[in-house]
Amino acid sequence: MRLKMNRLLLFLVLAPLFAPVVHPVRSHAQHVLPYDGATIFKTHIPHLSSQIGKSPEPSPQAISGSVPTTPFRGTAYVVTATVTPTTSIPQAEQHIAVGPNNPSTLVAAVSDFALGGYNTTKYVVSVDNGTSWIERYVPSEPFFGFLATSDGFFWLANSDPTVAIDKLGNVYLANLYLDVFDNGNGLYVSVASLSSGVNFAVETTYPVATNPSGATNVQEDKPWIAVDNSINPGTVGNVYLCWTRFVGNSDSIVFSRSLDHGVRWTVPLRISPVAQDGAVQGCQVGAGPTGEVYVAYEVFFVGGKRQHFLAKSVDGGLTFTSASAVTPVFKEATFKSTYRKNSFASLTVSPSNGHVYMVYAAQPTSTVGAEVMFIASRDGGLSFSSPTVINDVSRGQQFFPAITTDTDGVIHVSWFDTRNGSGSTALYDIYATYSKDYGATFAPNARVTSSLINAGAASFIGDYAGIAAAAGFAHPVWTSGGFNNGSLQTEILVLP
Repeated sequence: MRLKMNRLLLFLVLAPLFAPVVHPVRSHAQHVLPYDGATIFKTHIPHLSSQIGKSPEPSPQAISGSVPTTPFRGTAYVVTATVTPTTSIPQAEQHIAVGPNNPSTLVAAVSDFALGGYNTTKYVVSVDNGTSWIERYVPSEPFFGFLATSDGFFWLANSDPTVAIDKLGNVYLANLYLDVFDNGNGLYVSVASLSSGVNFAVETTYPVATNPSGATNVQEDKPWIAVDNSINPGTVGNVYLCWTRFVGNSDSIVFSRSLDHGVRWTVPLRISPVAQDGAVQGCQVGAGPTGEVYVAYEVFFVGGKRQHFLAKSVDGGLTFTSASAVTPVFKEATFKSTYRKNSFASLTVSPSNGHVYMVYAAQPTSTVGAEVMFIASRDGGLSFSSPTVINDVSRGQQFFPAITTDTDGVIHVSWFDTRNGSGSTALYDIYATYSKDYGATFAPNARVTSSLINAGAASFIGDYAGIAAAAGFAHPVWTSGGFNNGSLQTEILVLP
């Protein structure tokens, strides 16, 4: 049973005794602009009072030009009742995956701060298409409640969860593990089976990259996980991870793969070029229907300018092409808010045709708020369309988009949206749309939430969100409030 005592107090009392155990010995041209390493931030928040990751709030700035809006046609999603799968608060940063064999099976994860003031990942499982859920925390050792991993380490917090499910029914949960009071950290993947009810265990929480020394200057950050559910017999079942690796004050995007269902992982492979070190963040990885692998990430330039880059592998993640720019240089979201935000891209690869789609938030002008941009590649990532806006009003701020593609090739997108907030960025909804014609047009935006979410004066509402889709349904996930009172929520969106 998980210890209910505040783990922070327990650590202060027991740390001298357990210190030896906690740390055992062991297509668009790139513009020539100066890189900006000053605003790069680590995305994990190890505890409620942490200063890690709080980037300075920029003043709104304009960049010339505007982005065309996509045509809107058809009928919006049929929206159903909101479901709250968890019973604890506060929570933030959520992700969701759907079973490739059974679309009624869903697994989601969220950072939960209810136990002791810093975060422990909670995961939830549904076998009835998101109508009902069971909830559990990631595994800990049984005596004092410390988070534990298969390599014998104990940890005080974990962060940045993402999930994936393969064709064999294996569920993968990628997580950062943190010591909180020093620099010790690691990236791990927990593996469980749908057939056993998705019970992650200490012995099946496997290391990908670990830096256990309290004096380390290496920190892993913002992992993203994907599995190969393709028809390629040479790659199907592979598991892929990308993340940001900080070394001192610099950083790079790296990649690792597992060929044995998450047990062993390859030495991290650099994706971003050395020239971009210190100015990259926010990667995502996706796998296509013939075994191709893509890694996308954002590059920071001075003046609040950003650009997304993409690298591709055609040999199951063994090697990658050089990363190339796939968007124009754009202005990051600079609207005023108490919470931080970003322009990281969300990536999906269509399982039906291999098309690559990305969405991200940008703020083209100071008079128009942040908008959701959509780009598409229909030639295996060789070229991408120019960005188009997929929110159907210019009022308010649209940010934190998430995208997925179902097995029929339908594109599904959700995002945070302040259009109904009367000018307040503390009040927002979740909106969503879909496309049945490969992104040529999108349906009118659907308001997913029935009432405004109130973030209050929260400094943190997460850095990303998620959406999963299959069999005519989509399942976005979000949290219901600010950093002090939000709880994981989701909804069944029905294609008309």
